Amino acid sequence: MSRSQLPAGKSPFTESAATRAVLEAVRAAGAPHPHDLHLLRLGENALFASPAQGLVYRVARSDTARDKVDKELATARWLLAQGFPGLSPRDEIPQPLPADGRLVTFWEYVPPTEPAPALADLAALLRDLHALPSPDFPLPSLDPFPVMRDRLRTAGTPGATGSDAAITEKDLAFLAAACDANEAAFRDLVASDPDIGLVHGDAHRGNLLRDGDRVLLIDYEAVALGPRSWDLLPTATAVDRFGLAPSAYDEFCTLYGADVTLRHEYRLLRTVRELGMTTWLMQNVPHSAAAAEEFSVRMASLREGDHAARWHAL
Repeated sequence: MSRSQLPAGKSPFTESAATRAVLEAVRAAGAPHPHDLHLLRLGENALFASPAQGLVYRVARSDTARDKVDKELATARWLLAQGFPGLSPRDEIPQPLPADGRLVTFWEYVPPTEPAPALADLAALLRDLHALPSPDFPLPSLDPFPVMRDRLRTAGTPGATGSDAAITEKDLAFLAAACDANEAAFRDLVASDPDIGLVHGDAHRGNLLRDGDRVLLIDYEAVALGPRSWDLLPTATAVDRFGLAPSAYDEFCTLYGADVTLRHEYRLLRTVRELGMTTWLMQNVPHSAAAAEEFSVRMASLREGDHAARWHAL
C-alpha cells in the first residue's frame, strides 16, 4: 500500500471522522445523544468524553482491530475482578460496536480531579500490576514492531500539512531500517528475559486518572506478556527527552524497586520505545502543524544518535 492510499471506504483518522463513528455507535446502541461530546485525545485511538452521560467513547482506527479491542475489554474486566484500580467498561451497552469502519467502546467517565496523579502513583501501580498473576485469558507477547510497520505503511501523504517537517520518503526509509536493525534483538530479549510477566505496555502519567482518593491505571491497548522493565522505560526516557528531574526519577526507582537504566539491554529497549513514540506521532503529521514540527525534532535526534535532545509531549 502506498502512503497516499487508504483501504476502500476509509477516511483519514481525524477528529471529525472519529466523531462520526461515535455518533453512529450511539445511535446503534440506542443510547442518548451526547450533546456535550468533546475530544480528549487523538492518537492511536480517539477518546471523547460526555460528562453529562458519564461516558468516555474510545474509537479504534479500524474495525479490523477486533482482537485488540476485545483484549482491552477483557483486561479491564479482569483487573477489576482482581481488585486492581482500573477503569470500568460500561458493559450495559453492547460492545465493541462497529461504526463507520471503526470500532467504538464505552467506558466510565472520571472527571478531572486535583491533585494530578504523580510519579509515585505510577510507581506504586506498576509494582502492584507486576505482582498480579497471569490473566485467565490469552495475551500476546510484547511486540511493538507490527504496529510500527503498519504505521509506516499507512503514513500520510508528504506535504499534507504544508510544512517543511512533513513526512518524507527518507524519513520512512530511516524508520524502516531502524526497525530492521533492532527487531530480531528485541524479540530475542522478550523470548529469553527471566522477568517476563503482565505489562501495561504504555505506562506513563498520561494513562493515570484520579478518582477521589484512588488513582486508576487506564488504557489497555498495549497490555501484553513481556519484560516488566518495558513499563519503566517511559519514566526513564523522560529525564533526557522531557526534562524530568533526575531526583524525581530516583524516587520513582526507589518506590518501584528497580532502575531499568542499569540493565545492559537498556539501550535496545529505549531505542525501540523511542521508535514507537516517533511512529505514533507520525500518524498526526498530515493533520497537525505542531505534530509535524515535533516529528522533525524527533527524526533529527534519532538520525544523529542524540539521546539527550529534548522532545515535547503532544
